[in-house]
Amino acid sequence: MEITPTKRQLYPDIACGFLIIHMIFGHITQHAGLWHGQTSLYFFWCSLLFFMMPWFFFKAGMYFRLKDTLVEIKASAKRLLIPFAVFSLCGACLEYAAKMSNEGFTTIGFIRDNLRNLLMGGALESNPPLWFLFSLFFARIIFNILFKKLPDYIIAIIGLLAACAFMYAPLDLPHYLGNISAGLFFLAAGHYSKDLQFKRPVLIAAIITFIAIYAFDNPQVDMHLHQVSSGTYLLWLPASLAGIVILDHIAKIRLLEKTRLQVIGKDSMTYYVLHWLVIVCVSIVVKRILPDASVELKIALYTIACVIILPFTVFVQKRIKSCKL
Repeated sequence: MEITPTKRQLYPDIACGFLIIHMIFGHITQHAGLWHGQTSLYFFWCSLLFFMMPWFFFKAGMYFRLKDTLVEIKASAKRLLIPFAVFSLCGACLEYAAKMSNEGFTTIGFIRDNLRNLLMGGALESNPPLWFLFSLFFARIIFNILFKKLPDYIIAIIGLLAACAFMYAPLDLPHYLGNISAGLFFLAAGHYSKDLQFKRPVLIAAIITFIAIYAFDNPQVDMHLHQVSSGTYLLWLPASLAGIVILDHIAKIRLLEKTRLQVIGKDSMTYYVLHWLVIVCVSIVVKRILPDASVELKIALYTIACVIILPFTVFVQKRIKSCKL
């Protein structure tokens, strides 16, 4: 989500736009109260895209360029940590305003709970999708340091071993230790496979691997919490790589350029950091005005809000930048 490809390489933006839409709609249904079993076809579709978050780390690896460590830290902090801090604060303020009238609410308790979420999960509960920015920052810095001494495939192995160690460690460790390690694996794999993935034998192997693992194991992993909900963690890693390769091939189909998914992909950071806050704001209003609203109505209202507010925000951002120039 942090690097814009050249005009001749639209497929990463197309794939990114597709996954951003999928993510936003997933969070819409979550806030609306749509749970497993209610629409089995939709959740089957969601289960097919279990490699969504690994794809974003993989993409970061595809466009990685070795830099001096301090230069990389400054660049990544500006691109990732500043939005993380700003929109985490925005989410905290929104959550505070929404909860301050609740019975038993205290400012101290609010701060304590958010600090616990930050220290254990790498993000505030008020805007949890931002965990990715936090974890990608550290995955990039670690990769940049290690790549000066080691080839990318060795770094991928190190990330894999560390991720497995944190997954199976009998300790209550911060979630980001596991997802940063897994992110390092996918980032290194993306750097190693940026061109290799488009060879036909690799695509055939990816299709066979994806179908076989999904059909017989169906690995579902919450990368943020670094927890397995079904299947086998060790199979989730190669299955995710296979899914990434397949999606990147699909995204190269020229017909998809007419869908304009690449437009959303290019502005994905804005969609990513804002969508949760938009959904929360609308959900607060809906609860007060339409307390008995159905799940379907909530989904419709949250979707309409995102469709209007998020592109409008992007438009305003671009106008402000153009005025400054």
